[in-house]
Amino acid sequence: MKKKISRLDIIPKYGTTLRTGLISALPELPSYQEGLNKGLRFFTERELADIKEKYQKGMTWEDIDKELSGKGIIFKKPTFRKYIQEGNISKAIGYIKSAKGRVAIFPADTIAHINFVQYFYKVMSGEHIDDVISAFEPSLQNQISYYEAIESDLGNIYATIYDRLCFDGDEIDVAIEKALECRPNDRDRALEMLNKIQDKFDKIIGKEISVLDSFLKKNRIAVFETIKVDEVKSNE
Repeated sequence: MKKKISRLDIIPKYGTTLRTGLISALPELPSYQEGLNKGLRFFTERELADIKEKYQKGMTWEDIDKELSGKGIIFKKPTFRKYIQEGNISKAIGYIKSAKGRVAIFPADTIAHINFVQYFYKVMSGEHIDDVISAFEPSLQNQISYYEAIESDLGNIYATIYDRLCFDGDEIDVAIEKALECRPNDRDRALEMLNKIQDKFDKIIGKEISVLDSFLKKNRIAVFETIKVDEVKSNE
């Protein structure tokens, strides 16, 4: 039975080149303009530019809620968290201290991305979404594993992991970031797992290697003891 492709499968994720291009082109799309004319609560190009300028240092959840509420958009915090988990908007890029404690800061273009997702789900429906799915379906069916995507840019994934563990190489990190750019949540998860492996290596295996290294350097042996009998005979 053919697997049904959902909207979540085809929406371009935050941080991808396709999402960036669509964000820029969105205000010019006829369906977007039509939505604005019908009274749908989308932001105009000018409004989005003003918000980005206003929050150059980033936005708190309160800032985001304020801008959306001012537009008449009901957007609850659980939905906001869901968007982050699905890779549709950015995770926090930093934190600041306030009277209420530590407050998360999000990129200045967060509203633009929420606006895009709202447009995608509200306007791209029915026949529109079916057309988009049909257009994307061939490429979605032609898939490779994360392993294959990462190794295609490396040659040997295990060798680069060992290089990272032993010599602080970053080739595997770069390959993961590049291959999983369009899957930010899974990319971050893979990098997190890699860091955990590094931490365990440093705390356990690294210490054992240090003990071996110290033992080998501390103890001495006469040169003649390292010469094999066969080597002596061959020189006679």
